[in-house]
Amino acid sequence: MVLKMYGKMSILVAAVLLLASSGWAEPYRSMNMGARPLGMGGAFTAVADDQNAIDYNPAGLSRARNFGMGVLNPLVEASEDSYDLYNDFDDIDENDTAEVTELLRKYVGENHHVKLAADLYAGFRMGNAGVMVAGVGRGYADMAIRNPTYPELHLTSDIDYGGQVGVGYELAMIPGLSIGVGVKALNRKSIDEVYTAVDIADDDFEDTLEDDQKDGSDASFDLGMIWSSEIEGLTRVSLGLAGINIKEMDFGDARDQKTQYNAGVAFTQSFFGCTLTEAFDYHDITDNLAEDDSTEKKLHMGAELKFPMLLALRGGLSQGYYTAGATLDFKVLRVDVATYGEEMGAYAGQKEDRRYVAQISMGWSW
Repeated sequence: MVLKMYGKMSILVAAVLLLASSGWAEPYRSMNMGARPLGMGGAFTAVADDQNAIDYNPAGLSRARNFGMGVLNPLVEASEDSYDLYNDFDDIDENDTAEVTELLRKYVGENHHVKLAADLYAGFRMGNAGVMVAGVGRGYADMAIRNPTYPELHLTSDIDYGGQVGVGYELAMIPGLSIGVGVKALNRKSIDEVYTAVDIADDDFEDTLEDDQKDGSDASFDLGMIWSSEIEGLTRVSLGLAGINIKEMDFGDARDQKTQYNAGVAFTQSFFGCTLTEAFDYHDITDNLAEDDSTEKKLHMGAELKFPMLLALRGGLSQGYYTAGATLDFKVLRVDVATYGEEMGAYAGQKEDRRYVAQISMGWSW
């Protein structure tokens, strides 16, 4: 479950997979993930009804129609310019300071992002309760290059591994109300450093990256609530509220994970065997995730159209940027893709980092 991001890789791959940077402003470093929610603009607090509920709102585990086991769920995410940077780096002498300098200068002002995940999970139902146990293996990475005269690589990284368990329970005495709790215990390795072309071209740069890591571990818990009600003949309305990392995760020398409170509403209609869901979320209600307090960066909205068989399509807006996604579900094998924009500036619409996500899930449901 631990992401193997070191070893016999090229220096660029090691750097991009290990390291992340904030750009001109700190992006919202939420622990939430998943191709399906990202395709819906991140508006998932009141929608949560599958394995993603354990990250977004544990109350949604009681709403999952099918549970089972995910034995292979690799997720890969990258910004649109990262592939070009990788190819350019592969074409130069990585130990030549002049060539590394020219390459960095070419990408000054751009942000690059990579995320890898390999979670495993098993879920089952017990009466009105949905229970999920998951193994966590995730690495987040971004890179910003600044100063065209003497280019610098601003790098920060988080690699998390550990486990989590979540329980969602539908209250019989209050129709439509579900509550949930999740507990996680994680180890984290982080880097927050600046490297010059001389540093990168050094034969021992990979050792430097490893030496610059800060380690820590901690545990925390999540709480969630979803209330749903039918408006006969029109729609099903769901209201959701979730607190993620209610005890702030203190990883010692590594980067801490802040507490996050999210609220959402969703509307669901069924017709001709299809299901249409529209959702709206407001994230980080208490302004914990970033220094700025931009309201627009916290707004998320999206829609999902599920067809009777195989296909689901999604779209939305996240932080003012469009999102899109799709799923092909063959039961044992599911393929999810999504694209979204992450705001790297101080306010929505200032500096977009366009990202693409792909996830292949193999497992069984019952």
